[in-house]
Amino acid sequence: MIVIVLAALTCACAGGNGTTTPNGTNTLNLNASVTLNARQAAQPEQIFLYAFPLPAGQQSLLGLKGILSMSSPTAAFNEALITVATMPGACPQSGGVYPTYTALYDTLPSLQPVQGFILKDPNQGPTNVTVNFQLPVGLPVFNCMVVLLDWEGGSPVTMTSALTMLYSTVSSPSTAELLATGQESVWGADVGAGSTTNDSLQFVQENTIPQAGTILAFVGDISDSPFGVPAPPGPWQVVNDIYLVPGGCPSAIPVDSSGRTDSGGRYAADIPPTAQLLLSAPLSGVGQMAVTQAVY
Repeated sequence: MIVIVLAALTCACAGGNGTTTPNGTNTLNLNASVTLNARQAAQPEQIFLYAFPLPAGQQSLLGLKGILSMSSPTAAFNEALITVATMPGACPQSGGVYPTYTALYDTLPSLQPVQGFILKDPNQGPTNVTVNFQLPVGLPVFNCMVVLLDWEGGSPVTMTSALTMLYSTVSSPSTAELLATGQESVWGADVGAGSTTNDSLQFVQENTIPQAGTILAFVGDISDSPFGVPAPPGPWQVVNDIYLVPGGCPSAIPVDSSGRTDSGGRYAADIPPTAQLLLSAPLSGVGQMAVTQAVY
């Protein structure tokens, strides 16, 4: 699940409702595509980088629109994490390939992700997600935009970004911040932390908000899919919920240093009655089916 929470440390939300394009808006095409070769598809992970220069100085990201896709030539489980990021200074050369995020950030330590989208599919052929949103406030971006096409899976897929970014020149600094809620969990197999063979259990990711603010939007997507163990023979559903818990995260939920539960549990019972359900996205499929839902 990749859902970005946009929070502003201000008292009110200024801006439109996402239905009209603000005056003075510029566009930047973030088009990128790669097909893994056989050597790359034999690796555990491959992260491909594409860079797009912006005008010098700080700009304001207003939204994204377009289509992200992944296509497999065979019926094998694959997933793509497609990230839009920004960085100050000169753009790196497009076409770089990294085996891990550690290697990526060792090379580009100033890279700052601003949006992430995930696609999963155990089937042959294409899967895609349509992106179309305008933010209620602008997010500061700098001299360069970067698209990361990240693959893990079982076949040499093609990953494509056909996005257009809306942006404007900054008139005043934005106080908006992003809180990433990216999390993956596995049911039906024991593959280590974050997995369980008990379908009745839940996993949790917690984010602590250190000071009062206003939640403005949820942006991103959620993708659920069978991944290699025998798929359920009939209908299945995964429930993806986001709560706001006043006063702090529940002490009864055992999270690790990254704020995630390593083991499944009956954590729904530990959500206090004062919690507010902000987003619920139950995704349903049948058998060997992948389901992806855009969130805005």
